[in-house]
Amino acid sequence: MAGQVQKASVDNLRASDEKTVQILVDDLLRLHIERIETRVVADLFAVADGKLSPSLSADLKGWAARATREILDLPDGEILRTFLAEVSEIPAGLVPQRLRDAVGSLAAQSSAATVQMIDEMAKVWEEETPTPVVLPIAKAMVAVVKTRAPAKARSATSRTPAADVDPRRADYVRQDVMNTLARVENGIKESVLVGGIRHRSPFKDITENEIKAELRKMEREGLKQKAGELRIKKTGERWGMR
Repeated sequence: MAGQVQKASVDNLRASDEKTVQILVDDLLRLHIERIETRVVADLFAVADGKLSPSLSADLKGWAARATREILDLPDGEILRTFLAEVSEIPAGLVPQRLRDAVGSLAAQSSAATVQMIDEMAKVWEEETPTPVVLPIAKAMVAVVKTRAPAKARSATSRTPAADVDPRRADYVRQDVMNTLARVENGIKESVLVGGIRHRSPFKDITENEIKAELRKMEREGLKQKAGELRIKKTGERWGMR
């Protein structure tokens, strides 16, 4: 925790809708807490206790259990005190109960200096309860429950042409795929990759099937490339670069 390891970070985790959260945390959940910024560790604990779909809830709760063990395994001394100092800088309301409990459990196995830090943090936390996280509903989901106005006739040019007509769409998907896969070591789930592309895309009517078709096309083209050239491949449910 001494700052020698580059730490992963994401912003606005507590304010993102569930689909965005799933995209943001896919890589984080495989990292040790020493590889994640401490404020983001707090955000992950907080979101894990929010109301989530069964699949995301299981992933986050599994991470929270593992992260708790990793905190308890931090060796007393500079590493642990640096972590505690970073936790103490987080506003009290943003320190979730799971993280408070994990920090409190450290007192039984720590030196007097570390216990003093823990006691001081506990006094601050007593004055403010953790703020619960309620993830916002995605805009697309909100639109479903609204009363729909009568549909207006669309002109022939109202939609952005599909990828086979407008090469800009295919170029965007390809560039986003390569940029995303270049940042991950063990690949990424197809559902998360496709969801991320749709979320970032400037073409708001881009579809999941359109993106998957371009992925398969990229994979077929990659088989024709020379060895050593960057290409993508799907293994199971994950896409990766080789």
